[in-house]
Amino acid sequence: MAKGPVAQGLGRAEALSDAGEYATALEELDVALGTEPHNAAVFTARGWALENLGPERLPEARSAYEQALALDPSAMWAKEGLSNVLRRMGHPREADRLCEEVIEEGRRRYEAEEDLWELVGWCQLRLGRYEDAVTTLREALRRDGRWIAVRFDLALALLCAGERSRAFLEYSRGVHQAVNGGVDRLRGCLRVALDDLEESLTERPALATTREAIAARDLLRSTLQAAYHFCLMVRRPPSPRRDRPAPPPPSLPRRRQRRARRRCPRGAARSGSCR
Repeated sequence: MAKGPVAQGLGRAEALSDAGEYATALEELDVALGTEPHNAAVFTARGWALENLGPERLPEARSAYEQALALDPSAMWAKEGLSNVLRRMGHPREADRLCEEVIEEGRRRYEAEEDLWELVGWCQLRLGRYEDAVTTLREALRRDGRWIAVRFDLALALLCAGERSRAFLEYSRGVHQAVNGGVDRLRGCLRVALDDLEESLTERPALATTREAIAARDLLRSTLQAAYHFCLMVRRPPSPRRDRPAPPPPSLPRRRQRRARRRCPRGAARSGSCR
């Protein structure tokens, strides 16, 4: 287990990842590895940051996850992260095998490690077991309703399972939770949720044309854009003209789908605990 400066570095890296600042998170993790080069948790977090820096960094992410598993074969988040990377690199069979292992092992451990409910639910979703994923992720939220990533995962599972109205409702709830969690956390959560949704819609063209899926994607995109716009405004140097009143912070976009929300449905992410 990480201690002292390494634990602090991991904490800072997690906060940066939550804010979508993966390159800066990677710098923190590289410093932590310099202090403790055989720490599986640091390699797992490093894999997550690299995974989110674009397709060109996927080989490095794969290597980081494999190093984590070499140091700790029971590192479930590393195994799930490696599964995601392998799928994106065009190795679905290997990815599915790892998902099966996560589900099997997670079921034995998640009564003692409650965060594994999210992990198992995500892997069920990736394997196309949507009803199982919905059941698992609902149980995860019952145990701790503060998990924003789990709510987005549940929304995506509901969408894929055909419960579109409930899916959009969960997407809306997830956005509300993320907004209340602060702008930095909002950006990271929404970025992952949007990436997961768009990937699923690419894999299922028929689903991409449903009103609920379109409404959920628009909701995530518009709120994410507003969050980035707000951050740019608050970080902008103050104007030298003191007689000019400061502009008010932009309000988050109104949800344009009130009517769609009734007819349409629901709306979620890749567990890795962002890790």
